[in-house]
Amino acid sequence: MKKLFYSLFALFAVMFTACSSDDDNKSEMPQLSLEKSNYILASGTVDIKLIADAPAASDMSIPVTFFGRATEGTDFTTSAKEFILKAGETEAIITLTRIADSVGDDNLSLTVNLGKAPSGYTIGLMNYTTVTLLSKNGVIMSFANTSDILTLQSNYKVTLTNMSGSGYKVTEITHLNVEVDPSSTAVEGIHFEFTDGKRYVTIAKKKSNGTVSINFLKKESGKDKLVLRLSKRAGYAYGNNETITITLQGACNLDGAWAFKKISNLNYWKENMAADISTFPTGTSTDKITFKGNSYTEYTFIPSLNGSLKNYFGTSERKVTFENEVTKELWEESVAQRQSVPINVSVYTFPDINIKFSATASEVRPAIVSFRNITVEGEEILECTIDDFIPTDFLTDEWEGWMKDMAEDPAMLSNPIRIHFTRVK
Repeated sequence: MKKLFYSLFALFAVMFTACSSDDDNKSEMPQLSLEKSNYILASGTVDIKLIADAPAASDMSIPVTFFGRATEGTDFTTSAKEFILKAGETEAIITLTRIADSVGDDNLSLTVNLGKAPSGYTIGLMNYTTVTLLSKNGVIMSFANTSDILTLQSNYKVTLTNMSGSGYKVTEITHLNVEVDPSSTAVEGIHFEFTDGKRYVTIAKKKSNGTVSINFLKKESGKDKLVLRLSKRAGYAYGNNETITITLQGACNLDGAWAFKKISNLNYWKENMAADISTFPTGTSTDKITFKGNSYTEYTFIPSLNGSLKNYFGTSERKVTFENEVTKELWEESVAQRQSVPINVSVYTFPDINIKFSATASEVRPAIVSFRNITVEGEEILECTIDDFIPTDFLTDEWEGWMKDMAEDPAMLSNPIRIHFTRVK
């Protein structure tokens, strides 16, 4: 009897050791997991991502199965029924596409399950994910842009659309919460803050878009990236831009010498406004403006101008002072869409400006001139917007015909001259 007992004990010990060894081996293997526990599929597509703990030594496939009320071929299609993990990579994607004709009155659920792991890998705890296919009453939310900058204060637009792609107008004032993504290097409270502490987008009643506002606090090298993410919301899906990456710039930096490059909206005046541009002001290769100062609030302005820009700015050195930061409309970059692009500019008061912008006529008074820093094809640009002038040597027919009635005090706010200067190194 003792012999039988010891034999059984030895057998169980071997089996236990073998099982423990298998478990230990599995625990040491790199895992394959799905990135998220749930997704939402509205009217377009959604990418389901697989993540591996270690890169694949060679191409390998991980099968998936679908289960739920949503039916493949009726409610959605899939780019593949397996993840293909390429050699040397740690991520793979399959794309689900909504079939528009099948969108009904109810949300549909779908579960995506990972199949057997290839040799050398094991399936992790995140081995399945759920996908909610929104009904025709679903709403899609998206930032208007993928990237932007933060000056002193900037607003970032979020739009709502319905499943058919039209603007979705809320029936009551709506707040969409906003999160600071962990990939941000800027720190809230040190480098930036939400204006008035409002960490949400406000959408007014019967409107389909709204903004979240951020204040600039401090610029620090390596800590100037802010990534905002729209929080999940029941009945809402993400559009193309669930996040926006914001570069913290601060106030426009005028300091330094800047050489004339071009009148940047000259083609807009010619092609879209049918204006005679032959008499437009322009600059020369030697034209330069210089700003000197320790703060954006005041600079010493030193013009060195030989072309017709001197008819506006003059030739004398003088102080210019910061007034405020405002949003202006940039029409020339979005003519096809028949809507303007809002831009933040720093407004400065210049004394002794000839608002007639003429070599022969003169009316000298203080005027406002706006600036912003941009990068064009890798080149640092100081963009100057002149909209406080009265056309005298150019645009005379347009001025007498219709612009005068549209002008304000008597600035050409909606019909500016925009000039690009490049930094002199």
